[in-house]
Amino acid sequence: MLPGTRSMTAHSLINRLKLRHLRLILELEATNNLHRAAERMNLSQPSVSKLLQEVEHALNARLFERSSQGVFPTPSGVLAARHARLMLNDIDRLQLDMNAMQEGTYGTVRVGSIVAALPELVSPVFADIAHSQPGISLSLSVDTSDALLLGMESGRLDFVIGRPLGLHGPTSLDCRDLASEPLCVVTSRTNPMADSGTLTLEDVAQERWILQTAPSPMRRAIEAAFTTALLPLPAHPIEASSMFATIDLLLHSNLLAVIPCSVSRHYEKAGMIRRLSVPMPDFLGAYSLISLPDRPLTPAALLVFSAIEALAIRKADHPLPSCF
Repeated sequence: MLPGTRSMTAHSLINRLKLRHLRLILELEATNNLHRAAERMNLSQPSVSKLLQEVEHALNARLFERSSQGVFPTPSGVLAARHARLMLNDIDRLQLDMNAMQEGTYGTVRVGSIVAALPELVSPVFADIAHSQPGISLSLSVDTSDALLLGMESGRLDFVIGRPLGLHGPTSLDCRDLASEPLCVVTSRTNPMADSGTLTLEDVAQERWILQTAPSPMRRAIEAAFTTALLPLPAHPIEASSMFATIDLLLHSNLLAVIPCSVSRHYEKAGMIRRLSVPMPDFLGAYSLISLPDRPLTPAALLVFSAIEALAIRKADHPLPSCF
């Protein structure tokens, strides 16, 4: 505490402390030089000296020691700088939030997605939005297309990434193709099954399998693949609707499963599973960005919607057609 002063209340400190006092504390901490701090604040050196006196008097503490080598923070100065940084960061966040509110990019956006779209589209966009749009809160539901469509129709989701499933008329959904969803046959890395690179579905049909639960589009695609190969569906499979559960089951067994190749790449890189050379016909086709035409998206939801669509177009290198 400075000589001849006494403790001040928070109310009196608020009345005396200004934002430029906080800025000065940080500039002096960064430069250790009154002249350079004055230049960075576009002030004269006498003005900076006066500001320093004011803030030290307001806080009742000597914040910087002056010497021929410069000005250096005291323990009180270090503490003041830490709080000044927090308060100025809050001011920055206030400005960002106000800008976001004025631009409409503020609020919660609720997105539903099938798992295949997560690695290459949804996760990169969510990460970018979280960094660039602090006023937007993001909610993600991962499920099968039928469950996601129900969630959107009930108002729990703003839009979904999935498949329309042919359950709606051509004008009841705004549906834009995003990307294809090739499927891969995978197993754990510890499975001793030999793979010379020419395995067929017939070669592995008698193995134990994990299958997506019916009546999901992936389950129908798997059933179609076995039917096309004139093979019965694997007997007594473990059925799982969760991709996480499927991967976890693979790690504890020598079971086989069919998963999207986009998801397989992620777990292959992590050294958790290996892909078998069994070819899978493309019975799934593209998945889509789906919204309801009679329910306009909020500005925040439209921003996320457009970012996902733009990333899909960049990855495809050409505009994508409507799915109807």
